[in-house]
Amino acid sequence: MEQLSVRRLLNRRVLSGYLACFARMLPDVLVALLDLDGSVVVEGYYSAGDSPRPPSTAPWDWTAPLTYGSSETGVLVARGPGMAQPEAEAHLLFLLETLVMLLERALESRSLAQETLGRYREINLLYNIGQTIGATLDPDAIPDLVMAEATRIITVQGGIVLLLDQDGVFTVRSSFGAENFGQQLYMAARPLLQAMLASADPHIWTESQLNDSGADIAAILEAPLKAREELLGFVLLGRGPGQDIFTADDQKLLAALASQAAIAMENARLFADVKNQRDAIAAMKNYMDNIFASIASGVITTDTQDLVTLMNRSAERILGVPASATVGRHYVEALPEMGPKLVPMMEVVKNKDESLVGHEMEPVLPKRGPVVLRLNLSPLKDNREQTNGVAIVVDDLTERRQLEVQARRIRQTFEQYVVPHVVEQLLSDPDSVRLGGARREITTLFADIRGFTAFSEKLEPETTVEVLNRYLTLASEAILSEEGTLDKFFGDGVMALFNAPLFQADHTLRAVRSALKLLDALKGTYAELPPENRLAFGIGITAGQAVVGSIGSHTIKNYTAIGDCVSLASRLQSHASPLQILLNTTAYDNVCDHVRARELGYIQVKGHSEPDLVFEVLGLR
Repeated sequence: MEQLSVRRLLNRRVLSGYLACFARMLPDVLVALLDLDGSVVVEGYYSAGDSPRPPSTAPWDWTAPLTYGSSETGVLVARGPGMAQPEAEAHLLFLLETLVMLLERALESRSLAQETLGRYREINLLYNIGQTIGATLDPDAIPDLVMAEATRIITVQGGIVLLLDQDGVFTVRSSFGAENFGQQLYMAARPLLQAMLASADPHIWTESQLNDSGADIAAILEAPLKAREELLGFVLLGRGPGQDIFTADDQKLLAALASQAAIAMENARLFADVKNQRDAIAAMKNYMDNIFASIASGVITTDTQDLVTLMNRSAERILGVPASATVGRHYVEALPEMGPKLVPMMEVVKNKDESLVGHEMEPVLPKRGPVVLRLNLSPLKDNREQTNGVAIVVDDLTERRQLEVQARRIRQTFEQYVVPHVVEQLLSDPDSVRLGGARREITTLFADIRGFTAFSEKLEPETTVEVLNRYLTLASEAILSEEGTLDKFFGDGVMALFNAPLFQADHTLRAVRSALKLLDALKGTYAELPPENRLAFGIGITAGQAVVGSIGSHTIKNYTAIGDCVSLASRLQSHASPLQILLNTTAYDNVCDHVRARELGYIQVKGHSEPDLVFEVLGLR
């Protein structure tokens, strides 16, 4: 018979009150409740006259075990002259029945508490799984993580992960246990694949259901990797002879793990497919938000009186409130920043007995300031499916929203100036660029079409635009091929920056190569144009310090550079002859080991009090 101590099950103060009241009904009788070890838990005695209290060493006149079902918890005893009263035993039996009722309530409360603790541990387990697997964006790493988590929470001899490729072929992508056991598990499961594909539900197979190839396999537990109605594969766990058969709890845990893993695998595949597409980042992030909407970061539970009964550490961290200050209080008082906004949602969950998913709010927390939270509310049910409160799952989206704003600002600023993969680098490392202006060394390139104004006077406007676009396209392609930043088009010219926004150690050489590529492209274009439409660029390149960043008004800004070296590049371009590339001294010093050039001497440029030494690029060494 199972033994449970009455001292641990029943409240001693309550018991003392019961026995004190009972003693008045049966005077001159010492009534006591003994624990299983014979020690006195509580006792009661009332003397109707001058009768002395029965001695503590006297034997008990009446004893009765205090049991509930198969559990023995203590002994009810009595002694004294009052036991001679005719109704004494009836009163004692009534007291015994009362204590049994108290035991029943205590044991039911204990069972409910254990059930609640079990559910909390299950939520915590799923949260840990989501944090481990869901945070991984490498599709090749997920199968190993799935197998590691599965074999950590379920005792097995071995296991494998089968993934279904686009051709409908299953491949073993991860294995646990001895190699020969994994092979035997795969061979035993092969005849079952059709049944797995047909049902796509978790299943347990025992030894009697397996063929001869699985003779060393006593049981197989299978769960599908399924996301958005698409079957990605299966997780298979096996136990050998002498091990217990898998249970329904094992099946439930593996199904939950497989569900989280399938979402993570789908997310990883999606990320790998679209990460090189410059206009798909926002859509991808929204999709990831949907995938991770059900992964809990914080858990808060309330009872039927709306008092907080549980608050985990994640909820404490997110809300900045210790559990000791919330448990036992009404949720509106315990969470003043968000509690009043919860009232209508709590009423819906309690009155309609249904869940609310994905509600976002932006409270201002005392310790964190403005935050963005996503809430999921569900009825909290006991083992009899009776609602006894509400579970609130809190996800902190604050940092994600901040990153979205930062990524959107960077994309809007740079996608019109640089090649797509440079935008992707900026988004992967937003701290590499500071919008608003920063001083740094850059190389500036100005290229202008010589004689275009006079040329355009001979053509219709539509033809003029067509020719201009053709030449400016050549310039743009040459600049972008060296990862330069297109700053602006001005009339029949173009301005480009190098070493901004991303660092480029060879920025001046990149600018020179861009200029040479442009001249080579012109030669190829001349073969397709009549002589009268053959135009040439004059190019000026300078290197020096400038302020680079978003410059303009509060409403309209352009990413550009300001500095003397920028103005000098424009001046050199105006001095350059057709098909000529001019460098200032700093630019020449940066590339002299890589470029063939000749010194042209000093020229006087507007805005400079002293002449500037100029070099002409002849080609690459």
